[in-house]
Amino acid sequence: MAAPRLKRAIIVLCTIGASALVPVTMQGVAYADPSADDWYRLRMCESTNNYAINTGNGYYGAYQFDLSTWQSVGGKGYPHQASAKEQDARALMLYRMRGWQPWTCAGMLGLKEDADARSGRTGDINPGGGSSGGGSGSSTSAIPPYPGVIHPGDSGASLKKWQLRMKSRGAPLTGTGFYGAKTAAVVKKLQQQNGLTVTNVINQKTWYAAWKGKYSQSGAPSAVPAWPGTMTYGHHYDKLRTWQPQMKKKGAPLVGTAYFGTKTLATVKRVQKANGIKVDGVLNHQTWNLAWKGKY
Repeated sequence: MAAPRLKRAIIVLCTIGASALVPVTMQGVAYADPSADDWYRLRMCESTNNYAINTGNGYYGAYQFDLSTWQSVGGKGYPHQASAKEQDARALMLYRMRGWQPWTCAGMLGLKEDADARSGRTGDINPGGGSSGGGSGSSTSAIPPYPGVIHPGDSGASLKKWQLRMKSRGAPLTGTGFYGAKTAAVVKKLQQQNGLTVTNVINQKTWYAAWKGKYSQSGAPSAVPAWPGTMTYGHHYDKLRTWQPQMKKKGAPLVGTAYFGTKTLATVKRVQKANGIKVDGVLNHQTWNLAWKGKY
């Protein structure tokens, strides 16, 4: 636990690297926030320290906020579109409210709570100017309200807005307001490219992806499938059937059983060691990505 210290009008808090710092306004009260190194280790485990990450699994940014948690600490829009400074500050606010509890990785890393954890003292934290939309016309406020699930065969003004948005991004749609075969093909392509479940309906994530997601007319999906969440020894995970065959291609003795057994555990540890990350046998976000982009 870090020793409590007096924080004057302006202190510094961790940001992108363990040694980088971001200003947060304080009010002269003695606190004992986590160290920059603790925050850096957390970000590496949660997102490989990627503030802009959006894999389509419902968690966003360096601290892998879901939308409801992000909104609970005053966030607007999507976490991964906010500045690094804002993400850092809202992560600190969450820590002040709930300690390390929201982050699975904190337990895996053995991070300890200190005097600030669960204190509820957040009024001294200034997250800055809010989420950045990343360019003209891309702010969350520009997105029409989600109208509810749209199915094949449906028609309406809301669907027309979605079609015209996709048309502006190069999709072969004309904005008829009718969900036909061409719209279904675009929905599938958009879902694939953003790591979403291919459902053939325009659900909430697919609606927002038209404005905030990736889209290429070439149709090439993301090289790395969306990370499904932390996986540990002794459990079945359907998404292991994606990771295990990929490791098999690299020479691992796996067959895609979806069970995290001794062979999978050994493979996880081996790929972690080969890539110089912590060898803990946990299939976290970083280890998942290494199946496609790492050494073995």
